[in-house]
Amino acid sequence: MRRTLVLLLGLVSLAAGCGGPGITGATLAGSLGPTFRNMYRLQQRLLGDTDQSTADNAWARCFRGGAVKPGVTAVPGSTHNSGSGAGPGWTCLVHWPAPDGHTQTLGYEVSVQPDGCYTAQGPSGYVGQQNIRTPDGTTVPNPLYEFDGCFTT
Repeated sequence: MRRTLVLLLGLVSLAAGCGGPGITGATLAGSLGPTFRNMYRLQQRLLGDTDQSTADNAWARCFRGGAVKPGVTAVPGSTHNSGSGAGPGWTCLVHWPAPDGHTQTLGYEVSVQPDGCYTAQGPSGYVGQQNIRTPDGTTVPNPLYEFDGCFTT
C-alpha cells in the first residue's frame, strides 16, 4: 500500500509539472505573433488584396489571469507577461501598424495545451465571421477567425 501511494504521488507531481515552466506569455507571444502575420497575409490574399505588408511588423503580447501589470508599457517586441501554464484563460493582444500609421490592436482568447499547441479565437466584429467570400464568390474559412499554432515548451 505504501509503495502504491509513493508511486501515485510521484506520478501526480510529474503530471503537475507538465506544460508548466515552458508555457509563458513570452513563449506564447513569440509563436502567436508570427502565426497571426501568416494568417493575416493568407486572409488578405483570399480577399484579393495584393499588399499584405501591414502585417510585417505585427507583434503580440500575451498574459493570463487578469490584466497586464499596472505601470508596464509594452513596446514592439515586448515579451511582458503574467501567468504561466497550460489551459484556457490566456489573452493575446496582437498589434500591427495600419496603412495610415496608427497601431491596430486585436485581442485573441487563447487556450494552450501542455505540449505547447494552442487555439486562438479572435473577435468576429473585427476579424470577420468564420467564413469569408473570395472575389470569385467562393466561401472559405476565415484564417483570422480562429487559428492553431505550436511552440516548444
